[in-house]
Formats: sequence, C-alpha cells, structure tokens
Amino acid sequence: MNYDANPVHVLYDNESLKHLVQVIVEHNDAISGTTFVNLCYQIKQQAIRDRALTDLENTVYTSEELAPEDQVRVSRMLWELIWEHKVYLLFGRSPLLGLSNGEDRFVKY
Repeated sequence: MNYDANPVHVLYDNESLKHLVQVIVEHNDAISGTTFVNLCYQIKQQAIRDRALTDLENTVYTSEELAPEDQVRVSRMLWELIWEHKVYLLFGRSPLLGLSNGEDRFVKY
C-alpha cells in the first residue's frame, strides 16, 4: 500500500468536471450552499469513487486538497456557471456552517 500526501489530480475532462461542480452545488440547499474547500473535497471523494485519480492502484491519498491546477479548473467552472446564471455566490455568514462560517458559498441560482 502506498500513501500519498501530495495534492490530488483528477482525470475528469472539463465538461465532466463542470457537470460534477454543478451537481454538487445543486445538491446543497440555498441557505448553507457549499464553500470552495468543501466543493473540492467532494470532487476528490467522487473521483475516488469513479476511479478518476492518477495512480489510484494501491494508493491511499492523505491530502484533502486538489492539485493547484485542478483548483484553477474548478474556479473556471464556477465562473462559467455563474455567467450562465446556474450558480451564484452567496456572501455572508450562516448559523449552519460552524467552523466554515464566514466563507463565501456557492448556491444553485
């Protein structure tokens, strides 16, 4: 068994990644939404289930972060979804978020 603490690279193409981002955002309610950090975590978890990570065989990923270039891709997908009026950025605090409180959230439009 190999352990990898490096940020995780996902193998989704841009269209698949954008669809996944939209599905994750739509899954959360309009009050709590999802933060960028949580969105990336959920993408990583889905990529594990889909076997869409590099070097998956016999590897346990200990990093919670997507690779920086994949974070940029997720950011671009979010902006595209914002421009398409499918997602909006929710500013402000939510009593439901606990430690994530104060982070801006993305919500289905």
